Amino acid sequence: MKSRRSPRFIATVLTVRATQAVMRLFGLKATHFPGQLAKKLCPGFLARIDKPDRIIAVTGTNGKTTVANLVADMAGKLGLSFAHNAYGSNIEEGIITALLDATTVTGRKKKELAILEIDERVTRVVFKDLQPDYLLVTNLFRESYLRNAHGEFIYQILDDHIPASTRLIVNADDLLSSALGRKRPHNSFGIAQLPEEETFTRNLIRDVLLCPDCGQPLTDDFIRYHHVGRSRCDACGWRSMEADYQVLAIRNSAEPDRALAYQAITRADTLVVGHRQADGRMEEESYPFSGQTILDLYNVLAAITLFKVLGYEAAAVADALTGLTIGKSRKEIVRVGNKTIYRMLAKGKNPIAVSRVIDAVTLFPGDIQFILLVDTSVEKMSEEDNTAWLYDADLALLSADSVRRIVIGGQRAEDIRLALLLAGVPDEKIVTSRDKSQTASLIEESPDPQTIAILYELYSEPVSRKVTRDLKDRLARPLLHQGDSRHED
Repeated sequence: MKSRRSPRFIATVLTVRATQAVMRLFGLKATHFPGQLAKKLCPGFLARIDKPDRIIAVTGTNGKTTVANLVADMAGKLGLSFAHNAYGSNIEEGIITALLDATTVTGRKKKELAILEIDERVTRVVFKDLQPDYLLVTNLFRESYLRNAHGEFIYQILDDHIPASTRLIVNADDLLSSALGRKRPHNSFGIAQLPEEETFTRNLIRDVLLCPDCGQPLTDDFIRYHHVGRSRCDACGWRSMEADYQVLAIRNSAEPDRALAYQAITRADTLVVGHRQADGRMEEESYPFSGQTILDLYNVLAAITLFKVLGYEAAAVADALTGLTIGKSRKEIVRVGNKTIYRMLAKGKNPIAVSRVIDAVTLFPGDIQFILLVDTSVEKMSEEDNTAWLYDADLALLSADSVRRIVIGGQRAEDIRLALLLAGVPDEKIVTSRDKSQTASLIEESPDPQTIAILYELYSEPVSRKVTRDLKDRLARPLLHQGDSRHED
């Protein structure tokens, strides 16, 4: 290869810098296109650009954006200067753009740290020219049929391309992704079975059934959902990975000596985390928690584990967590009187992501109404809007007595209604509209406290915000004289 800093490379950096300045002048997001332009003008640009001294990468099927942004927020509170593709692409073009932010005008290194969210399929391209010092893998599951029909497909990509020098941080409870760490330097995190949590949860999808060593059927000790839990092989002795950092209990500071039940996660404000010592003993540490679901628990624990592995003391990590909002780019909470609007991303065409969010919300106390904006069609239906994934999602969860109404929006609303009916959801609970923007008007009015959960897929994010505003206005009307509308983001 020619000199890394060839005249062509320097000219490309200057051109891209000028392009970024013009884009920002016109209010455009200079996140993906600058990297795309750099690749076109100078092939091999990612290999040539100076890298920060330390690179933290985050990947996985679900939660990588939330975890990467949480890590960046904590790093900021710890006083670190870093580059981060927070609002850009997590493929090569967006990573190049983020790294440009970590360099001088001519492409020389100026920041010591980069925190990069990386699409799991793109690692086979990016890791040729960028070797992260730490790679945090949140989990590995099936995703959409068009992109990743099976978690083992993605596992193999990662297993083949993770650099030998990279230290992994893996989810010990995930029977698939945890295997990435077995022959590599790694640390791990997990969550113990919590009080009143079911020992075995049955889901429509379970992708890890056989021992990774000998291929014999696994014996489950505890399954939280899908292939997340604890298993063993009675034939060869294989066992689930033991977590280095494990949530032992969740608590509320008003009752510091009592562990909360699994169903009471929304009341938790403290995590008791066990740090496994060399002799196997667990040393307990406490951290603040401001989430609502088991997914939030995993995401916060992943970030805690990373900073502990980086050498930060528990007190410093706890301070960095204090006051942070988990998943603020993926979740919004609006409270109006005795109603709570909970707007959260649930990836379209992704049966596990949708199942996990529905399951988490149905644990909320009190009555619940759902607005489902998970249909990926926009103005009309297309061949890409394959509905088969609906029948892999655990839609039967919506038949729970606490779920009062389900409003479905989108061109595929009737397809989703059919899937709900076949899952055993009563017809009288279901209301449909092909116009997503009108779904707020279909919510059932009630004087009782309720959660109204708006689940949206990525391309429905703008309309989900409109639905949230409309719903807030509708609920606030009777309360205008009381002035008790609150908003959290």
